Amino acid sequence: MLLRLTAGLIGWAAAFCLIYALHGLGCAGGWNMVPFAGLSVHRWTLLAAWTGSLLATLVVALILNRRRTTPLDRAAAALGWVGVAATLITFAPIAIVPACA
Repeated sequence: MLLRLTAGLIGWAAAFCLIYALHGLGCAGGWNMVPFAGLSVHRWTLLAAWTGSLLATLVVALILNRRRTTPLDRAAAALGWVGVAATLITFAPIAIVPACA
């Protein structure tokens, strides 16, 4: 039950680690200077990681939402949706803010 209660937030934390690592690698590797299809390779990589993370946390939330019989199940479902919202909001700047300074 503890895993179900924290699954959405674990998904967000995993996404945070992945995107933070890709951001550092991209800036250090100069990916932001390599153009591809109107954006940099760095931006495309971060957008792909964000999209994949959103899909993963959404799947977790939908799975948790299927079973809502007890108060703990409902709490797990709600926290699953919190993970989706956190993933959406936390990484939204990827789409608009310059990646490397």
